[in-house]
Amino acid sequence: IRMGRRRRLSFYMCGRFAHLYKWLDVWAFAAPFGQDIADPPVRYNVPPKASVPLLRAIDGTPEAAMLQWWLVPHWSKTPDTRYTTFNAKSEDAASKPAFREPFRKRRCVIPASGFFEWQRLPGGRKQPKYIYRADGDVLYFAGLWDRWVGPDGDETLDSCTVLTTDSNAEMREVHSRMPCILERSEVEAWVLDPSSEPDSPKRLLRPAADGVLAMHDVDPAVGNVRHDGPQLIESGHGLF
Repeated sequence: IRMGRRRRLSFYMCGRFAHLYKWLDVWAFAAPFGQDIADPPVRYNVPPKASVPLLRAIDGTPEAAMLQWWLVPHWSKTPDTRYTTFNAKSEDAASKPAFREPFRKRRCVIPASGFFEWQRLPGGRKQPKYIYRADGDVLYFAGLWDRWVGPDGDETLDSCTVLTTDSNAEMREVHSRMPCILERSEVEAWVLDPSSEPDSPKRLLRPAADGVLAMHDVDPAVGNVRHDGPQLIESGHGLF
């Protein structure tokens, strides 16, 4: 896959989030799915390439699903890519080869209870923050998904990415970018809007309004993907 050299760019968010809900907590729209799908496992430290819950539409029919959080484009020769695709910059995703078709046809929402970002402190140290909605509602990350099919047609992989945008007032002191967060009332429009015009869904991709988010310091243990538990989102774990 030719997507440029792999490097840590400023539009990548930290790449960790938590989800602590059931499908019916996420979207009342989940009730008529008609699927026999188990609720997502509770996770406090979800890393890229993990299986994550999302809401998408197949041929106009909504469904809940668990997909790999690291998008593999449908045109990739293999299901493995060394390029960083767990995030995509919303400002140009509609024109990038890896994301162009998903932006038009395969949009999704990745629900989260909160996400983590690391704030750089004087001296080079980094303090992890847990970031969540101040009103306690679910965070709805705008995302894209794609389906890779093996050359023999006997292997498939569905995968996804989270779109990012400029930071709002709360996030600006921590990182220059943040996930594109949809309001609950915007979820259906993002997932089900049949328009193939890139400018139509772009109106939903902007920084969260100031005051929407809250955050607190958490244990640096969240930096290790082997750690997973409620202690990772508890406050009062500053480095000082």
